[in-house]
Amino acid sequence: MPSFHRSTLGEFLSLSDEQILARLSIGYARRGYTSQYTDQTLTWKSDIGSLRSALQHCVEEHPDATNWGILFEYSIPRKELRIDIVLLIANNIVVLEAKSGSAFTEARRQIEEYALLLHYFHKASADHRIFPIIVSPHANEPELDPIRQMEMFPQLATYWIANVMKTPWESLANVLLAVARNGREQLHPEQWDDSPYHPVPTIIEAAKQLRTGLSIREIAHSEASEHEIETVRDTIQKYVDEARSQKKHIICFLTGVPGSGKTLVGLSLAHLDSANTSDAVHFMSGNGPLVKVLQHLFTQESRKTGDSAPDARVKAKTLIENVHVFARYHTEDNLGVPSNHAVIFDEAQRAWNRAQNKKKFNRDYSEPEMLLNIMERHRDWAAVIALVGGGQEINDGEAGLEEWGKALAERPKDWTVYASPEVLQGGASTAGHRLFEGDSSQTRVLTNESLHLRTSNRSLRAEKLAQWVNHVLDGRPKDASALEIAKRFPIFLSRDLQEVRTCLRRQGIGGNRFGLVGSSGAARLRAEGLEPSSSFHAEYPWEHWYLADQADVRSSFQCEVFATEFEIQGLELDWIGLCWGGDFIWSDSHRNWQLRNFRPGSTNRWIQIKNPDKQTFRRNAYRVLLTRARQGMVLFIPPGSSEDPTVSSVEFDATADYLMRCGVMRLNEAALGSSTQHRENLLFAL
Repeated sequence: MPSFHRSTLGEFLSLSDEQILARLSIGYARRGYTSQYTDQTLTWKSDIGSLRSALQHCVEEHPDATNWGILFEYSIPRKELRIDIVLLIANNIVVLEAKSGSAFTEARRQIEEYALLLHYFHKASADHRIFPIIVSPHANEPELDPIRQMEMFPQLATYWIANVMKTPWESLANVLLAVARNGREQLHPEQWDDSPYHPVPTIIEAAKQLRTGLSIREIAHSEASEHEIETVRDTIQKYVDEARSQKKHIICFLTGVPGSGKTLVGLSLAHLDSANTSDAVHFMSGNGPLVKVLQHLFTQESRKTGDSAPDARVKAKTLIENVHVFARYHTEDNLGVPSNHAVIFDEAQRAWNRAQNKKKFNRDYSEPEMLLNIMERHRDWAAVIALVGGGQEINDGEAGLEEWGKALAERPKDWTVYASPEVLQGGASTAGHRLFEGDSSQTRVLTNESLHLRTSNRSLRAEKLAQWVNHVLDGRPKDASALEIAKRFPIFLSRDLQEVRTCLRRQGIGGNRFGLVGSSGAARLRAEGLEPSSSFHAEYPWEHWYLADQADVRSSFQCEVFATEFEIQGLELDWIGLCWGGDFIWSDSHRNWQLRNFRPGSTNRWIQIKNPDKQTFRRNAYRVLLTRARQGMVLFIPPGSSEDPTVSSVEFDATADYLMRCGVMRLNEAALGSSTQHRENLLFAL
């Protein structure tokens, strides 16, 4: 039982204050919260009389209130968070926090986070109204005049979660009775308390929690997944253990759709997990922004434990390495045996091919060849775990699966390959790529279907988002529309950038992170006041864009700087505003996407991309951008101009119309409400 006490309101009122305090004290003691037990019990002792008085008044005015449910100190699993009081008023859920002080900003953020976690991850709370209420003697009298204005879209969390209300104890009964006016079938406290809770954290949240010692099972568990993340992680760990015990060299390919948990599996396998402390599995990525963000995050976490700044930075760089730096160091500076027997290569399909390596460093071999050669220096055993995202190649020289197959076929050392059937057969899940193009009989290959993650968990309640994106990018609007993706996962379209920013900010409740993204090829977004320059993006402090709070002008919350596919790949936001560019325009006459590069000069113009590889990179850029949101996204299609052909209104109109045919909803102020006041009044509009 997650809560310390649960009962109906009638049963609660039949107990004395001393009996309730005794139950809470026992609950704290069992959890080992000695200091919290003392402090919180004193708080409850002063507040429980006020609570009892308010609830008694509710029963006198509304006899059915005796059937309401009440829970004290409900624990949000795996988050180390506890909700003071949950009231189940008919089919409505009230999250009640008692505060003795007058500082409401942090309390507001905290209670909004509670409501969001319940809405998205607590099964019995899904599709029920949640009312976050702060009770404090310092709160003003709440306004109870019911103005009936509310969100129109049940896909939005803000449809289900009322704006936080502050009330003194004397007015609490009137607030609760207002909630009860439109209640229906009563929720049962025992069933609600015991309901499953399935969290799906961001990669940043997961990395932080792994550092605190939580297991992958405690961090992420999704009903939608065909294979549990923990099971996949244990399968790969078994292969590593076998390589160690049987003295062999193995490579394991884990594939999956965007957001299915590949990086989370990799982080858990790394020596963030105590299982691998004897032979640390090193996590590496060629994704510069991802490495930078996670290194900065781990530096911050180490500083909190008392490490000096230099020591914290060294520890962070040990936990997360740049694979290009690793390859260069062990090829040019250190030709000896690497310290680690096992490495994880995130986004392994982005490893450089021979031509790119030759161009960059005059090396006449591919990066997969480099890495296999380095790991073969271990005469006893070695393990490479390659995390591969289908359709995620976005830049020149990214090798794809085939380059790994070529490297394995040419190795003098015998490598055992573990992979899903998709890796060998190709198909939509690997964007048509196969590990071996020709004869692979010389390589020992063992298949396991669990090594492919088919279900995206990133986008909450949008298991088919990756499929929808594929239809959109393949020019199949009917197939995309048939998925009805927007019924559960909100995807809006707007022609007004300020409207997009307003929508994102309204969804930024409970710590939700939001920001703008766009293609690196969207050169004319500068006309909208957004800087597309690659040199600007290369120098921007993306660790602050992802990690800083709303007050920091460098953060994503400002909606001033957009992240391109290079800065967002491997990461995510709760809400994104995708700023569409002229580099990817729908043509009704061609019934296909026009993939283009911008050429500035005396005759500014867009030119068609003819190189097939570069076409793939541009299409994949939008695939990445369209799969970065966890809760929802707004597509910004510029209004364009009839006078400037580089921002043609006709072209943007055609693109907007196509996306609407794919099932995107039109965003407008009338639909979402003309001011934030509409959420303040949602509490009494039901």
